[in-house]
Amino acid sequence: MKTNIVILASLILFFSGCKKTSVDTKKDEILTDASSVMQVKPADTIKVENDKVVIPNFKIVVNLSDAAVKKLQSGKESIIASLFFYGNTADGKTLPLDIKKELGPNGLKLGDFNIEEKDVHQSNEIEVKNISIPKKLYDFVVDKKILLNINVFSGRRAFKDNILDMEFFDSELNEITSKGNVINLNGRLISESE
Repeated sequence: MKTNIVILASLILFFSGCKKTSVDTKKDEILTDASSVMQVKPADTIKVENDKVVIPNFKIVVNLSDAAVKKLQSGKESIIASLFFYGNTADGKTLPLDIKKELGPNGLKLGDFNIEEKDVHQSNEIEVKNISIPKKLYDFVVDKKILLNINVFSGRRAFKDNILDMEFFDSELNEITSKGNVINLNGRLISESE
């Protein structure tokens, strides 16, 4: 009986110590074969063209409350999306003078743009396209991450001051381009917030 147990234990140890079986080997080959994995389309990225850096096209979807739409439409007021592109530099002290003058509290100013939408609705798609920033500024961005601040406000055509209380965006441009090149911002009248 002891002999049978010793033989059985020896056989178990022998077979469990063997190399991978052909089934295990095939399984590992399948798991490491990149061609069998569905490739995800990479997000749009910036492109350097000569002396400029081209920003990928994207949309800002501005969703407004009923009261905001009514007041803007009755006053024939527009909405404006203000875009401020900036980046981080290593050390402002070592920058050339023409670059140093673009430094601000947020970092290195790469460009700012305003896009006005005159026909206001509940949901407004503002197309951001054909925008570029100077390559000479981008060259001084340490991590090559373009940061973006987006603010939306009323156009101040019919009303002296901004009448909208809007969400804003202040983060890496990649946060938009990695999510289908769309950013949603919601808003209402300032008086609705009080």
